[in-house]
Amino acid sequence: MRNILLLQQHSPFNYSYGREALDMALALAAIEHSVSILFCDDAVYQLLPTVDQPDFGLKPYPRSFKLFSLYDIEQVYACLESVTARGLKPELFSINITLLTRADIVALLSAQHQVITI
Repeated sequence: MRNILLLQQHSPFNYSYGREALDMALALAAIEHSVSILFCDDAVYQLLPTVDQPDFGLKPYPRSFKLFSLYDIEQVYACLESVTARGLKPELFSINITLLTRADIVALLSAQHQVITI
């Protein structure tokens, strides 16, 4: 089993990268890879609860993060620096995550077989 980390860095408001990363994570986990996800920079906004916005062209895909446990994706992280720089509160996130310092992120990256940046 290969350890694969999906590193997300883009805002959920301007790009479809978040949806693509979700699809990739679920697909990789379905074929028996050990998948971890790290939200950094503006990608941390994906962790906030979503509401339906009919005028906003994207479906609220972050609701599907609750599927992670069904796919054995248990290692979900966020960059502490990114969260605090944006004034976000982890207790408001829609899923449970582990906050990592920059040093923790370096260690996490070095422990992976593959890192996919999205």
